[in-house]
Amino acid sequence: MTDRCKFSSAQRSRWLLVLLIWPVALTAAGNRLRVQYFNVGQGDAALVTCPDGTHHLLIDSGDSKYPNSQKNFKRELSAVLPLKSKLDFAVASHPHSDHIGGMLWVLNEYQVGTYIDNGRTAETATWSRINELRKRQVKNNQLAYINGKTSSMTTLKLCDKVTFTLITPSATVKLSDRNDQSLGVRVDYKQKSFLFVGDMEDKAEEVWLDQLTPEARALADADVLKVGHHGSNTSSTMHFIQAVSPDIAVVSCGARGVGTNIRYKHPRTVTVNSYTDWFKNHHSAAAAPGDQVWAYNKKAEKWNALPRPAGLLLTVNDGNITVETDGRELFVTDAP
Repeated sequence: MTDRCKFSSAQRSRWLLVLLIWPVALTAAGNRLRVQYFNVGQGDAALVTCPDGTHHLLIDSGDSKYPNSQKNFKRELSAVLPLKSKLDFAVASHPHSDHIGGMLWVLNEYQVGTYIDNGRTAETATWSRINELRKRQVKNNQLAYINGKTSSMTTLKLCDKVTFTLITPSATVKLSDRNDQSLGVRVDYKQKSFLFVGDMEDKAEEVWLDQLTPEARALADADVLKVGHHGSNTSSTMHFIQAVSPDIAVVSCGARGVGTNIRYKHPRTVTVNSYTDWFKNHHSAAAAPGDQVWAYNKKAEKWNALPRPAGLLLTVNDGNITVETDGRELFVTDAP
């Protein structure tokens, strides 16, 4: 026979207090929507996780060419979502290799509920393999498919109180550039929103703001913006930045002089300056980092180290970036 544990009245009071507080603490910790921007170098990959922790939306999947992009993507995604787990939605903004580099692996290694793309084809082996697997899984009733080109302005439910809307400017106005054909995604949770625009450039931004419906134009106004086209000078016109009016802007790009960014040279000086001008006059939930960011000046044909404003986050500087919200406030966290 084992002895019974004996507690003093003071100990019983402390344990009672813990038991009363514990459910409240769990609720407080579990009421945040989490968005993780993975550090995949010159590419994009972001995971949206519902407050319940059991529903997930993946947007893009890193590059197939940039050094360690796929290694980092697979490590970070599987750390949050174990292999063979359910992944409610996987979105490919457009069929460039720096956005769909890991999507074949995702479709093979996860139980993806619905696959969404921009409805465009590409003459690449990477896209062809993904498309073949996607069609086979749909045929076998293993996967649902949504064509973003024919489903623009469709709103889907991720979980309780969390929805996301597809926005495809090129579905309304013919845009020939592959980047401008990107599928945009806006995620909403209570009073806060996150906007993903793929590689949309100035023409798609202009169409969105000037030629889409008032309802579609209103969707551009968001709290957190995943900056278009890795901070290129061909995206992020001041008109678009003002329309979005972000509290936080996230740039996913490669390092100076590394891999594919030897060619692309992202981010660009003019773009960093545009966001610096914006955040000078607009308070951000993100603290001032106090460091510099390397940006390429196309006109001078050289890299410059620029001061980084509060509100501008970059994977090349910050590594993996996590932004959470309880629906009222934004929090930049160190969450895994």
